[in-house]
Amino acid sequence: MKRNFSIQRFITRRRDVIYSKIANFENYVNFVPGCSSAQLIEKNDDFEIGKLEFNFLIRNYSIKSKNVLSENSIEILQIEGPFDHFEGEWTIKKFGSESSEVNFHAEFELPFLLDNLLPDKAIETFFDKAIKGFIDELVNKKED
Repeated sequence: MKRNFSIQRFITRRRDVIYSKIANFENYVNFVPGCSSAQLIEKNDDFEIGKLEFNFLIRNYSIKSKNVLSENSIEILQIEGPFDHFEGEWTIKKFGSESSEVNFHAEFELPFLLDNLLPDKAIETFFDKAIKGFIDELVNKKED
């Protein structure tokens, strides 16, 4: 079963600062709850390939993704990982001179067994905590 998760926030930070924080793949381990390792495998001007490791429900999971970089968005495509399908996208829009609108949307499918055993609330909690880690990092950090 396909599932969706979306969030929208207005943040008093410049768009370029927010974009650079989200695009800094290796830094995720410092603020995404449950992320135990973040490894950048390949990087060029158009995309990054990286691997994140998570501890979730007393198990370790890893996801290898291709993050396609454009001026105002970062598209996330799972290459290998725990999902049967995962696509996500961050979009960051300038909102005034010092504020931005930040949107995250993900569409994913879990493997059949995990989909049937894992309550929706557990999945929502995981995404809420992960995205809250990003938002807290963006809101609470001083300008770099």
